[in-house]
Amino acid sequence: MLNAETPRLKFALYGAHSSLGNALLCELLSRQHEAVALVDDLNSMTVRPGLRAKTGDLFDAVSVSQSVAGMDAVICLYDSPSIPTASGEAAAHQPQRFYQAVDALLSGMPKVGVERLLLVSDFTARGDEAEVVAALQRLAAHPSAWTLIDTPTAGEDLSIEDFAGLSDLAPDDRRVQLRRIAAGLVDELEHPQHLHEQIRLRL
Repeated sequence: MLNAETPRLKFALYGAHSSLGNALLCELLSRQHEAVALVDDLNSMTVRPGLRAKTGDLFDAVSVSQSVAGMDAVICLYDSPSIPTASGEAAAHQPQRFYQAVDALLSGMPKVGVERLLLVSDFTARGDEAEVVAALQRLAAHPSAWTLIDTPTAGEDLSIEDFAGLSDLAPDDRRVQLRRIAAGLVDELEHPQHLHEQIRLRL
């Protein structure tokens, strides 16, 4: 819950349809923040108080800037199967890889004055990939207020409703674990402790 010292913030989320994305939306809304889910299809997201949806292409800097304007921070769950991309002919001519996503974020966010970025991926599994190494080098040289989160997004089988009322579940229940990771992400957004650092959160 918010207290007098905690402002209501606005967050844009790429990867909202993943299980971790839904846990994160539940955590943001429970703390009375506002969330904007960036999706391919507006009809794929049920809006509710504090939550709305916008279309956006993660791999295009202009689309990023249009989608995240007015936000306090951007959260990108890169490994989500439903990351929004361009469609049709535009998609056929546009690389859609990790480096292009990072480049679009770092190019598009500053155009609209958004500095805070949480970039979430399973870096343990993919950290040796050449494109990931190049993207992280690009990120390291950028002045934006970024934090890397090493954790899997854990599929798309859980909805936002699955993360409400977890008090009777065992601590090792996957829903409890994902909600705990989501809480750690929101804690970092509210009170940054790891700017220009990578932290690891695992199930």
